[in-house]
Formats: sequence, C-alpha cells, structure tokens
Amino acid sequence: MGKLYKLVIDIHNHVFRQPNFEERLLKYMDEAGVDIVCLSPSLDYFEPPFKDPGNKVVEELMKKHPDRIIGFGAVYPGRIPPEVIDELHEKEFRGIKMTIPTKPYDADEFMPYYEKAEDYDMPILFHTGIVTRFKYDGLADVSSDRMRPVLLDRIARKFPKLKIIAAHIGDPWYLEAFMTSQKHPNMWMDISGLARIAKVNAIKTYLGIRVTPDKLLFGLDEPPEEYPRLVWFWDTALREIGISEEDRRKIFGETAAKILGIKY
Repeated sequence: MGKLYKLVIDIHNHVFRQPNFEERLLKYMDEAGVDIVCLSPSLDYFEPPFKDPGNKVVEELMKKHPDRIIGFGAVYPGRIPPEVIDELHEKEFRGIKMTIPTKPYDADEFMPYYEKAEDYDMPILFHTGIVTRFKYDGLADVSSDRMRPVLLDRIARKFPKLKIIAAHIGDPWYLEAFMTSQKHPNMWMDISGLARIAKVNAIKTYLGIRVTPDKLLFGLDEPPEEYPRLVWFWDTALREIGISEEDRRKIFGETAAKILGIKY
C-alpha cells in the first residue's frame, strides 16, 4: 500500500517477544507508511517479582532507531516507586506507559508519579478498559476496574500540563472515555486494540456530541504484520463515518506530533 499521509505516528505499540521483531517492525512500518512508533514493553516481560518491566529492550531499540522509535517506559503504579520516572527521563524515554496499578489510577499515593511526569513533560499513555489476561495476572492481583477512563478525571484536573492518553478509548467504557476527554484539554484517546467495529460504531454514534476528531489518536497495539491491514481499515472506516481528510491527518499523526513535540 502507498503512504496515506505525510505523517503517520503509532502512539501505542509494544516490543513483543517474537523472532526478528526489530526487522519485522521496520519492514511493516515502511510497507504501511508509518513514520514513527511509540514503543513500550509488552506484558510478556511482566514476571515475578514484578520489578523489571522490560524497559531495557525498548531503550536499545529507540537508541538504534531514534528517527523511527520513541520509547515509552513501562511503569506499574504501586509496584515500582515513582523515582522510576526520574530514571526513565535520564535515559531519554519520551513518555510513560501505565497499566495494572495496585490501586485505582487516581489514588493519592500515585500522585507523585504524575507530578514527575508533568515536570518532565512526559506524556502518560494509560491502559484503560478491560485488560487482557496474562500469565501472572492472578498473582499480581490485577483488576480492570482500577483502570476505568473516569479515573483519569482527577489526574487531569490536578495536573493540567500533564498530557494524558487513554488507550483503547476505555473499551468497553467508550462514553465514559469520550466525556472525560472532552472535559479536559490535556487528555486524548487512542483507537488501538481489538473490538474495532465496536469502536467505530461508538465514534459514529457520539461524533460531534461527546467526541471530536481532535481527541483521537492512531495506535496499533498489535504485531507489526498488522500495520498494512489496520492503517487501511482505520482510514477507510473513519472516512465512511464522515470524518474529513483534514481530521484524519490529525488522527493519524498531526495531533500526536503536537503531544510529542515533533515538528513536521
């Protein structure tokens, strides 16, 4: 497929423990016309004692390909101390990926994470919605209810300069994510993950009422082979529900560039 837009940024993807991941990532990014990807470790790296989230592999890739890969360090609130934000900033990670907290995202004890990220101008990509099952989720006491989109409301109010991204539009709490985001100029949502038809229908239903295109960001959250298919899918689906080419350019890259401070 040809390149759809001048700038395409995948705001949400992971390093997967798969053969030849680096080569496949770059190959399929090129094939789909994806310029930049924001990478964090997948939950494949989340193993007891839950202190090493796999950020080193992301660091290696982002340093090898600084023009194509932006590092989002994995942070598990309540499992790793807030000082990890300082360490990630020193290592030149540009953002944070948060998931599977020990308490709801807006718990008082998590505020130091957000204060540090705001001070460093490091956007936080929060997993929101039902989280996938993985090998150690029972042992880690994982609860999707601690990751509802509305829990970002308090954070957005307390830290108005912190750039907040709700992954997956809070699947399945779409309306909750739409309304929370629309209230806050420092909050956006990515369209990554499964249930794509449900996401498209939700956007169509609330477009111009509870959600506007400037709040949406393209993300994959899938293995690299899915880039050509899903870039095409999302461009087609968004066009069919009435989102203009100008607004699709924003969704696919321009809004993410502003969040990340990328000139284009």
